Amino acid sequence: GEINIDAALLKKHSVSVTQKEEHMVEMSNGCICCTLREDLLVEVAKIAAQGTFDYLLIESTGVSEPMPVAETFTFEDSTGLRLGDIAEIDTLVTVVDGSRFLSELDSIQTLQDRDWQADPEDQRTISHLLCDQVEFANVIIVNKCDQINSDEKNQVKRLIQQMNPAAHLIESVYSDVPLDRVLGTGLFSMSDAEKHDGWLKEARVGEHTPETLEYGISSFSYRARKPFWPHKLNLVLEDMLNQATPFDTSIVLRSKGIIWLASFTGIQGEFSLAGNHFNLVPGNPWWAEIDKEHWPEGLEDAIAPLWTEPHGDRQQEIVIIGQKLDRDAVTKALDACLLTEEEMDMREEAWNHMSVDAGDPFYEDWYNAIDSAVGAGSDDDH
Repeated sequence: GEINIDAALLKKHSVSVTQKEEHMVEMSNGCICCTLREDLLVEVAKIAAQGTFDYLLIESTGVSEPMPVAETFTFEDSTGLRLGDIAEIDTLVTVVDGSRFLSELDSIQTLQDRDWQADPEDQRTISHLLCDQVEFANVIIVNKCDQINSDEKNQVKRLIQQMNPAAHLIESVYSDVPLDRVLGTGLFSMSDAEKHDGWLKEARVGEHTPETLEYGISSFSYRARKPFWPHKLNLVLEDMLNQATPFDTSIVLRSKGIIWLASFTGIQGEFSLAGNHFNLVPGNPWWAEIDKEHWPEGLEDAIAPLWTEPHGDRQQEIVIIGQKLDRDAVTKALDACLLTEEEMDMREEAWNHMSVDAGDPFYEDWYNAIDSAVGAGSDDDH
């Protein structure tokens, strides 16, 4: 923002642990991932050249996301220098307000509603921002634990563990935590980060082990090898948001994955639900749509377990995290959106026409997005 309150407080209450002059760089009116990227590189280079500091703590704005900040270390400036050439990321830390996490996750507000937007085009919701901040962090501090009871605290922790099983959780009051829990941990791995494609860990790796959870928060992965009818899927997703049957007792808090729509069989759908919002937008083409001679080396063997003729790698794969989930009921609701065996025998062109006739609620937005992407690609070729 225009006024850096945190910087002002630090200047007023600065403390020197090493008994040397504290060095703080204040940057405002910009985003670390965009307008301040080069400024960050310059300032870090200056600090590193002094050779008097062991660690550099970068506090980004409360509406930033960890993944783009980490990506900043890979970008080159006009001279070919990267931030990663002079410094390395040790740990990504997210601080969660334990007293408000569950209610904010259920918020219908956007960042613009609270005047928190990073720029005028920022359309993110509060709930999606919270999920992005939690899912990519190495360490998550659950703060304000003195303002919630034991059951509420454990419910927050259990949900966070489902969203990011690999993260280290720390309870705190006034963000008072041992420094060795957030500095010098060595928890961040750039190679692991580069493999992150926006999926929850369970969807990427399938590592979740079912267990009985005291606070009713659990997760499972829904998979199917048939496409969804768009109009039926939209109704089910609306029921999730409105907590209509069966989602009145199986409350979905977070969901993410890839979706196969009958109306756009060549394109993956990127699905994300957080709190009271969901997005379903066109993503990459299915590998089945791409000639194998253009596949990366080793892909055919890697994708073999997912391949089923005649539709290749097309599938539904959705992680669902919620409270008191009835897996059978949720699965039944989603299964009802799938094509029948008889409908699967029809041609894909028929699926498209039937989807439009039934009132595909995603069709116009998807068509425009794909058309824009194709147009941008054509411009890049010239």
